[in-house]
Formats: sequence, structure tokens, C-alpha cells
Amino acid sequence: MSDDWLEEIEPRLKKSYIFEIFSEKCVNDSAGDHAKALVKDGVLYAYNKSKTIIRHMPEFTLHDAGHLFRVLRLMEKLLTKENIDKLYVPELMLLILTAFFHDIGMAPDEETILCWKRYWDIDPKFNGSQEEKEYIEFDRFCSSRSERIKDIDEARVQGNITLSETLKQYLITDYIRITHGKRSREIIDKDWNSRIKYRDIDLTVDFAELCFSHSDDAIKISNLDKHLICGPEVFACLPLIAVVLRIADILDFDLKRTPPVLFSHLYVRHPVSLQEWSKHRAIEAWNINEKNIQFHAKCTHPAIESSIHKFCDLIDQELSICNNILNEINEFNSNNDRSLIVRLPFQVDRTKIETKKDISGKPIYNYRETRFELSKNQVIELLMGTKLYGDTGVALRELIQNSIDACLLRKALENKWGNDYKPYLEVKFYHENSDSILEVNDNGIGMDQYIIDNYYSTIGSSFYKSSDFYSLRSKTGFDFVPISRFGIGILSCFMVTDTILVDTRKLYGPHKSSDPISLMIEGQDSIFWIKDGVREIPGTQTKLILRKNENPWQDLSEQKFINLVEEAVPNPPFPIQITTLSQTKMRDERSFKELTATSLKDYSWDEHENLKEIEMEFNDVSEGIIGSAIIGILEKNGMPIKKFDMINKNIEIEGEMYQLDKSIKISNNEIELSTTTVTIDMI
Repeated sequence: MSDDWLEEIEPRLKKSYIFEIFSEKCVNDSAGDHAKALVKDGVLYAYNKSKTIIRHMPEFTLHDAGHLFRVLRLMEKLLTKENIDKLYVPELMLLILTAFFHDIGMAPDEETILCWKRYWDIDPKFNGSQEEKEYIEFDRFCSSRSERIKDIDEARVQGNITLSETLKQYLITDYIRITHGKRSREIIDKDWNSRIKYRDIDLTVDFAELCFSHSDDAIKISNLDKHLICGPEVFACLPLIAVVLRIADILDFDLKRTPPVLFSHLYVRHPVSLQEWSKHRAIEAWNINEKNIQFHAKCTHPAIESSIHKFCDLIDQELSICNNILNEINEFNSNNDRSLIVRLPFQVDRTKIETKKDISGKPIYNYRETRFELSKNQVIELLMGTKLYGDTGVALRELIQNSIDACLLRKALENKWGNDYKPYLEVKFYHENSDSILEVNDNGIGMDQYIIDNYYSTIGSSFYKSSDFYSLRSKTGFDFVPISRFGIGILSCFMVTDTILVDTRKLYGPHKSSDPISLMIEGQDSIFWIKDGVREIPGTQTKLILRKNENPWQDLSEQKFINLVEEAVPNPPFPIQITTLSQTKMRDERSFKELTATSLKDYSWDEHENLKEIEMEFNDVSEGIIGSAIIGILEKNGMPIKKFDMINKNIEIEGEMYQLDKSIKISNNEIELSTTTVTIDMI
């Protein structure tokens, strides 16, 4: 271990200004020898651990030892030597250790990898509760990626074992990448608990939180302690360390991270991997300091150039958030007589990100940031104009089906908790002042701000297909299958309204719920106005204030409204109350029995010996078929035919011949009468 330190790590570490100042300050610190030994052991541990990453993530950009040293180097550039000189020993120690430990979760041990692979075993066996916990977490992850699991199974069934195993590796790789922050914290708890100390202060929990923070929401960094006491007149500003780690990690974006020799020898097949490798390999140089962040790139493909710009967009977003956090830190330091002031650029300088040119100096392609954009109004016009999504009843159907799912989900949860629960859903149509209002009110699971931000307001994003839903199902073990199938959500409501009012409250657990939220969505740009609500019980109430003009429901009568509700949910799983100004009607799972094929028959056929009707009744609950049907059959000489000519003859009118036809024929799902007539105008 000592030889490894001397030969591989110490010479590279000594080039670091942070390590240089740390070593100097440790000389005059009573805890200096222990701090230096801790850094040595920690860096060596993380360095050796990082060498195993490529075994399980061979096609992703390297989070290897080189990356760790570069992150430390970038920390120096962001902080500046002047500010590094002002840091305390524990701050310098934590900067070095976080640079080396932040990606340690990318290197899970072999036992953990094998545990995940048991997902594909018919009867998985576990050696203890920890293995079973790992298996359950991975199972939850896979459950939210059903399409990828389907691809793996299909490849195996077709006998393509190589493809099946490759797809499994991709899935495991994604899982490692997505969960590595959490795993880093777990590894620190397992191998370094109570060992990250300065003097008598145990910093292990704070250290683990710093490592985790680089993969978490940046805004949470503000919650870290700005003035952690580590000894007499010795402090650590944790959010400063977190910000510097976060930006340094994301800025390691150059050629060194994806060396061409390694790239040329790896069989890179995963599309995400290919995009990541190409993005990094296009970077030729960079200039990074506290005043400027600039990448130099010569791109050979518009996809690579677009990828780099998207990555710069992400860096700009991070810089914006982190600058706000630094402003808080700088103000705090000034108020506490500390001269440490750290600033970062507000955005990436992209002037040197260019298209590669040929020998004549002409760009090898023309790059434009042109892409398809979704316009809410245009989508709504498309839905209404082309009937792509059915008729305007889709808005009502979406609202009701969402409420039914919310009630069924709550019912499944309440059953697991042993609570009595009766689903309630009311659909109302009424007038208030000069407005016509459609209202759907339920006592289902409801929504909180997280659900609104991530699913309710996002077109095409369904909670019931998300990892959040599968995680909830895994934790509670409920048995619930949503009925909603279309997924256009709240957008469909703008087919009939410009203003939506929502009052909601989310159920969290037995007798526990979120704070109520009142939400108004209005205007052409669908601006969300969010306020504290007053709703007392979990559930959601949605009101659509129907348009007065250009509204397909402009002349909606009470009976037409009732018919729309019945068409939207012909067979609800629990009672639904339909309310208008003058009527109240209940509809439940038995209501559809009131309708028969005979009562729905809206055609008239001439009595004819070649037309035969067969009436059928279905009442087989075990097969899931209940109802009635009428089958119309055309026959000739006892055999079914597609068309029967009743009249087919030519007539002469004023010297011209005309053909008259009258026939019955099978067309799609009906039998229709077809005739040809001649009209004579008398002058």
C-alpha cells in the first residue's frame, strides 16, 4: 500500500495547490498529522476503488482516477489561490476527500452486482437481509422500465443470448449511474464511519452528505452548515465545498476523460454512451477560472455539437443556482468578519465551440439549433380539427379517468393499511353567474407540489408509468392497475376552457396528508398560479370554466352532459354521481346493463327475406363478458353473402339510359342500404 502511495498518488497529489497549502497548514496544527494520515488513507482507498469502475461501466465516460485528480485541479481554478490560502485545515481536508470519494458509488462490489443479476432468476435466493434489500431496490428500478425488460426477455426467447446479456448490462450500468450518489454515502457509512475526523469532531456524516450532494438537487446545498465549528476559531463552510465539488465535477469535460486510444478499442454500442464519448472527445482545450469558463471544440457532426451545447446549457443552469448560493455564503462570511469571497462565471463562453472546417476553411456542415417545437394551441387545434384524439368528450373522459385512478389507488393503499374507505366521485355541470362550469370532485389520493411539477404539468408524463409509482407499489405491496390509457392529461381540457381551477391535497399515509394546494391555470401560455389551499380531506376538485365563444360545448344541455359522462365511463368500478341543476343520477358497474343492443339499434332496414338478425345475450362473469348483441347476416340460398341487389335495372328518359340500383351490403361493422335515384326537373 505504501509503495502504491509513493509511486502512483503522492507525486500527482503534490502538484495540487490545495494539497500543498493543506500540508503547510498541518505543520502548525495540533491535529495536522492525523489529518494528513487521513487524507493519505482516504485518497489511496478511493483511488484503488475507482479502478474497478470500468468493469461494470465500460461504455460510459470514465469516472476513473484521472477524473478524481482533474476534479481536484478544477477546484483550485474555481477557488483561486488567494481564497485557498484563506481556508481552514478541515475545509482543505474535505475538499481533497470529496474530490476522491464523490464517485465511489460507481464501483459497487461484486456481491452487489450478483445480487442485482438475480432479478432474472426464477427463484432468487439471498444471503441475508442486505442482499434482499438490494434486490428489492433493483426490482423497483426495473419495474419502471418495463419496455427494456421486455426487450431483454424477447432477445432471450428468440435465442439471442448475447443481445439479452448486453441489454442486461446496459440496465445495470444505468442503475449504477443513477444511484451512485446514494451508494457513495452507503460505502462511506460501511467503511469509513466515525473515521473522518478533525481533532475530536466527527465529520463523517457531513462528509457523506457533501459527496451525495453532487448528484442531488443543487438547491439543497443551501441547507448545509455555513459555519460548522471544528475547533477553537476553526470552521468549515460546507455549502462552499459542495458548490465547488459540484461545478468542478461537471466541468471535467475534456479529451483526457475519454482518451482516443481507449475509445478505439472499446466496442461502444449503447447510444447514450456513444453520445457521451463523442461529446468529450470533441473538446480540444479549455480555459477555466473564477472569471471565465470556455471550451474549445471542433465538432465533426451536428449531433456532437448539439450535445456539447446541451451540456453547456446544463452547466449554465448549475452556475446560475450555485452563484445564488455563493451570494448567500459571501454575505454570511462578510457578516462574520471572514474575508473569503468566492465568485463564479454566470455562463459558459461558447464562442470557441465550432464546426470543424475542411482544408479550404469551409465548415463541413451547417449547424443550426433547429428542432420541432410543441405549441399548446396548435396541439389542441390538431386534436379538435383532425379528430386525432377523438371528440371534445376526451377532456371529460381524461378528468374522470384520472379521478377513478386516484380513488382506486387510495383504495388499494387504505386496504393495505386496514382502513375503511369508500371512493367518492361527483361530476357536475352548472352555471355560476354568467359562467358554465364543469366540475369533477373526488376523494382519491390527491396531489402535492412534487406530483404537480413532475407529472400533472408535464405533457406525456404519467405518474402511473414512473419509478415513483413503482417505488410506492413496492413499498406498500398494493395491487392496483390504472384504467387511464391515453395520457394527454390536463392539456385536453384546453379544448373547452381557458381557465382551470384545482383544489387538491395528497394522502401520504394512514391519517397523514400534505398541505392543501389551490391551483389556477389560465391564459394562452397556461400560467400556473399556486396558493395555499383550504381543502380538508385528501382528493382533488377540478373546475373548468367553459369558454363562452368557440366552445364545442357552448350549447351543452343537461341531458347532453349526462350522456357525455355515461359515454366517457360506461362501466365505472364504483358509483359516480352525475349532478346538474335539475337532475342527479348515479352510475355504477351495473348501469351498463340498462342498455341493450336492441335499444341502441339506430338503423332501419326494409323487411327482406335475405336479411337475418341473430340476437345474443352474454352473461359469463368468469370470461368477463356481459351484455347483448345483434348480428345481421345477409343470406342467399342459405349461404352468407356480402351484397344483395334488390333492384338493378336500366330506364330510358328522353332518349338517355340511366341505371337504378337498390342493394343491401355489409360495410365495416354494419349493414347499410344503398340506393341510386334519378331526379327530373320540370320546366
